[in-house]
Amino acid sequence: MVAGFLRTVATIVAVWFIWRWLDRNVGGRPASRHGASGRTRASEGGGKPRRPDDSHEGEYVDFEELKD
Repeated sequence: MVAGFLRTVATIVAVWFIWRWLDRNVGGRPASRHGASGRTRASEGGGKPRRPDDSHEGEYVDFEELKD
C-alpha cells in the first residue's frame, strides 16, 4: 500500500516537472514576460504593455564644456 502511494506521488511529481519543462520550451511565450509569480505581466495590465510615465521628468539638455 505504501509502495503504491509513493509510486503515485513520484508519477505526479514527474508529470509536473515535464509539464513545466514543455511549457517553458514549447509554449511559445518568451521567458522574459514571466514575473516571479509565474503569471504573465501582460495579463495583469489588461493585455497591453504599459509605457513608462515620464511626465515628471524634465527635458534633455546637452551641455558643452567651456574652456576658460
